[in-house]
Amino acid sequence: MAGALATYFGANLLQHGTFSLGRIRPQAPPVCYSCFWQGYEPKLRADVIEFYRQYKTPDALVSGDVSYILWRATGNANCDSREIYRKAAAHETDLHRRLMARAILGFSGPECGQDGLADLEAAAELAQQAGLSSESRLLRQLGEKKLEPPFEDVNISASLDIPRNPTAMTLGESTIELPPGLRVGTQVDRVARDWISYQMKWDMSGNPMPAASLIGYHEGALVGSIANKVPVEIYPLTGTLIAQKGEKWYAPDETGTFRFEVLRDKTEYPTTHAAGKFGWMVDTHGVSALVSQALERRMQLVAACGDSVGKAKAAYYLAEKGVNVAMPSDRYADLLLGYQAPGILLGTAPVKNLEGKVVMGHQPVRFSLREPIIVEDTKQNFPVQYYDAGARYFRRLNQFVPLRLEYVDVDDANQIDRVLRRASQARSTAVGVRVATNYEYETLKEWLTKSRQNRAVLFHSGLYPYAQLLFEQYPQQVTFGDLHPRFE
Repeated sequence: MAGALATYFGANLLQHGTFSLGRIRPQAPPVCYSCFWQGYEPKLRADVIEFYRQYKTPDALVSGDVSYILWRATGNANCDSREIYRKAAAHETDLHRRLMARAILGFSGPECGQDGLADLEAAAELAQQAGLSSESRLLRQLGEKKLEPPFEDVNISASLDIPRNPTAMTLGESTIELPPGLRVGTQVDRVARDWISYQMKWDMSGNPMPAASLIGYHEGALVGSIANKVPVEIYPLTGTLIAQKGEKWYAPDETGTFRFEVLRDKTEYPTTHAAGKFGWMVDTHGVSALVSQALERRMQLVAACGDSVGKAKAAYYLAEKGVNVAMPSDRYADLLLGYQAPGILLGTAPVKNLEGKVVMGHQPVRFSLREPIIVEDTKQNFPVQYYDAGARYFRRLNQFVPLRLEYVDVDDANQIDRVLRRASQARSTAVGVRVATNYEYETLKEWLTKSRQNRAVLFHSGLYPYAQLLFEQYPQQVTFGDLHPRFE
């Protein structure tokens, strides 16, 4: 790659033995874009290449992104892609789109033999105009080669109010009200667009996104279920500055302190541009990538993936600032049990009408502390790993209060019958499970229908259509992993 880029620029880099203004030797990016495809079937990569080679769009920014997708997927460098963004930066009228174009030019420059400093300084001015003062300051320091990023951790303060000698607990009382006009900040990935499944229609402007344009699955489906019940303003939060420390990458809080780890595979997206120890994420993914913008743009609810330690810490940080967070992917919710903060955090939870209001949560179901609870677990890696979400939650809860728990291992999807069969053997009427497939939905539904005493706590199920159906069909029997259980 570095050799190809050097050849690409060869004749233009040097003028009379010195570099021309803004020119530098091409630098290899600090992330391995080809590594993204490891673990995927080769056919997926081939399909992505075939699709985007034929993809046409009048949107300049999307056209530039498509060019980079092809670059990263094929390994064939194409620095002419940057000219698409340069034209957009010169002609766009939307402030956020101009900011995006300038930032991409700045961060993509070194790989193509441009220092990108002037573009970073221009991006800093646009960020200031957009009300993103922290990003503006960081971008300006980058443009001046003065940025020494501060890194700090987040400590989650947690405790539960447990009376002496409790005998029962109620899960599902936590509630987020969803009034009309609510400002909802979301990740871009799987909400506004999803490049790997060819969803590229969002315009990346600073305007609220039309609910009709939401992606219909995963986090997009959750936001859609909210928008179908109440008119809210949906803002995909794109353009996150990230900084590298060691082998990890972090996104900042609203002060410019880098606190929240973003997963490496998201830095390897073809639409993430990185140079040196810094980068710019277009297709943001996870709560950890959204904190700064969520606070600076005054979001009242953030909806995003919560499946990592960094994302859980970011959710807690937002809750400390009074921002509510919905994480339908809630494998790491156990880290937040008993969190102490004014904002409300929910994982898998129902969206429903309640006494003339639209809410998320509020599905109380009572459990005796003496009854056996059969919980699904797994020791498998991706993609089966999410079936341990319930076990993680109950193991953590058991540290606060003694419970009668039994864990049933699964090693693949569609093995929920193992849990229900063991519940029958143990004469248990309470289970903690994940429901991600139609088979799991139908199997759990049959078990719930057999007896009104049967109850289920759902984990890492909010990404899929079946959780909302179960919450609606069995409001007295199906609840969620409440982070503030009530004990009595």
